[in-house]
Amino acid sequence: MWSNQWEPSTKRQHASEVYAARWGSEGHTNEDIFSVVSDPRKFESIVSAKLDMLVAGFPCQDYSVAKPADKAAGIQGKKGVLWWAIHGVLKQLQDAGQPVKYLLLENVDRLLKSPTANRGRDFAIILSSLAALGYAVEWRVVNAADYGFPQRRKRVFLVAYHCTTALYRRAVVSDKTAAHVAWLTIDGVLPKGLPATYAIDGSRDIRNCLDSFDVGRDPLAAQADYSAEAKGGSRFKSGGLMHDGKVWTADLRVHPSIEDKLLDGQLARVTLGDVVGHTADVPDSHFLTSHALPRWVYLKGGKSAIRTAANGHEYKYSEGPVTFPDALDRASRTIITGEGGSAPSRFKHVVKTADGRLRRLTSEELEELNGFPRGFTRLEGVSDVKRAFLMGNALVVGVVRAIGSALAVDHREAEEQASVHSFVN
Repeated sequence: MWSNQWEPSTKRQHASEVYAARWGSEGHTNEDIFSVVSDPRKFESIVSAKLDMLVAGFPCQDYSVAKPADKAAGIQGKKGVLWWAIHGVLKQLQDAGQPVKYLLLENVDRLLKSPTANRGRDFAIILSSLAALGYAVEWRVVNAADYGFPQRRKRVFLVAYHCTTALYRRAVVSDKTAAHVAWLTIDGVLPKGLPATYAIDGSRDIRNCLDSFDVGRDPLAAQADYSAEAKGGSRFKSGGLMHDGKVWTADLRVHPSIEDKLLDGQLARVTLGDVVGHTADVPDSHFLTSHALPRWVYLKGGKSAIRTAANGHEYKYSEGPVTFPDALDRASRTIITGEGGSAPSRFKHVVKTADGRLRRLTSEELEELNGFPRGFTRLEGVSDVKRAFLMGNALVVGVVRAIGSALAVDHREAEEQASVHSFVN
């Protein structure tokens, strides 16, 4: 096993410290991943780990690519963009004869719509670069609350399998539309872990709900040739499959059956009120003061004003109100990295206690909203503000567990079927 955690422009690496405290420091590195990828001596630690699976999250940025000035072949990504470090790890391991079998990647759902000037182009580059490395990819936008978890956290998850795996061969066995229709809602890894159906009315033939187009196996060509839909929208829908550079995509929604069988052994949907109800003692520092309350009310309220940009251009700015205090009978809003601290904020959660007082959420509540054990980030020298920051960067554990479990089952079944087929032949 090998892991890396690096927070740029941060003197103390709190996330890395928590990781090492919970899982140990063996095989763990705390340095810029680009320095590891570019240094053969450091990269040897990844090679020696003999990775079967790569799990990573990466920021949503501009994924532009170019040919290296000193080489006739190959590509290089925009400097400092973490996706290209991930791509570099995969490419170097493949060149070393150790292609990574499976990938589990995560990003904000905005990834499917960036950049604004050509919505979807960045995702086309990513898919094309993975196709060039021999991967098939399925993806889905998932809101954790749809599956009974206590936080409305929407993320896009990508599961990829290398062409050397039996799962890849099962995914690309047919080019018939019916096979791809079934893969997105029945046969794929993601629908097995997170049941889904097509977001269409009952009168429409599901065979016509898939859009298909090519992104190819050349990221440079994908960058140059991709164009958004006629009205400016992304061509990528909330779910899809790509193999050999061809894309099949459609809008998906949570399957109605999830109401009868929630994930993680849950018998009922968990709400913010359920999580808050587990807290016995709340520090006085978390309660809103009468002095600060007017500022909280203002920030949470709706606003409309004329503002002036740096170039002198005037524009109308408006924003709607935020529920204040937060509703306890439903899942919480998305936790953000700025959740900690006592300063009034539009985006921090505020709940009302049984005696009518208003307060912020504790670090332990933020942990539980993501599915971590309470106290998971409690470590000497890690403040409540930093603990909140870590939870703002985290994922809902149950969603990741569901995907991982489905992948493990599919891997075993595909390999067993391939073994039997090989024996028979």
